[in-house]
Amino acid sequence: MSERFKGDEVEENFYQSARQIFQNRYFQTAQLFIGGYEAYPLGDLLYDNNLVPLSRAIKRDIFRESFSSLFDLFLEAGSFEGYFKIFTDIFGDGVDVQFTVPEPGRLQIDIVADSVVFNQFISREVDDNTFVESDMIAQNNDKLVFQNIKGFESEFEVEQMLFEMVPNGIFTEITLTLS
Repeated sequence: MSERFKGDEVEENFYQSARQIFQNRYFQTAQLFIGGYEAYPLGDLLYDNNLVPLSRAIKRDIFRESFSSLFDLFLEAGSFEGYFKIFTDIFGDGVDVQFTVPEPGRLQIDIVADSVVFNQFISREVDDNTFVESDMIAQNNDKLVFQNIKGFESEFEVEQMLFEMVPNGIFTEITLTLS
């Protein structure tokens, strides 16, 4: 905290008058630091400017949602817990991940993902030099939506991500099943 020089009454009054302000400022700075690693704009900045190797390996929306977990887990490269946390961040809580070590230096990862996301079908028109977006609707006035699997769509995408995370000397085989 602070160091007092004289310890007299005037100094103590100055200290007490500013103490609450400095404590609030310290707390807000700590909260900013902690929350910064979970903020989507930071993920966008890192991805868009190719500041991390994973930005070349995975899609922007996946990176944006899971970059804070990815960075935390880089400190524990190669742990089952780390891989599982990343796969649940990417594919959702319904993902089933099985790890098998058939021999030293070889890791088999079987992933079964079934979490779905719904995307609205939107039309875009130009009106007075601006884009106007409208929901596409069916004859019964329901909005049209597409259903997709959350996360990666191919084993190649998963391999690209893991290539950046797997320690040297470990050979990984991945099986991705989308159900």
